[in-house]
Amino acid sequence: MPTGLLSSREAEDAGRIIFAANCAICHGANGDGRGQRREGMIPPPADLTLPSWPDEASATKMYLVIRNGVPGSAMQSWPMLDDRQIWNVVAYIHSLKSH
Repeated sequence: MPTGLLSSREAEDAGRIIFAANCAICHGANGDGRGQRREGMIPPPADLTLPSWPDEASATKMYLVIRNGVPGSAMQSWPMLDDRQIWNVVAYIHSLKSH
């Protein structure tokens, strides 16, 4: 994980744009799992505002979920995003717990 990522306003802002373009359709504009495509998804999209994950290990897990997807769910991998873009999305998701 890039140093200072979880406290970087720049990374959070960049991640917000990527999230809105790629993730909000399922996870909702606020990351609460209430996106337009959530109906019929089993399991439903994660509510990203609930978990508290202040440590780097949890941030790395979130990075890997975005990079590789989750087998057996609608969460696809995102190979079109580069490492920095994914880390920016992680920074944005991390910020959701404080909003």
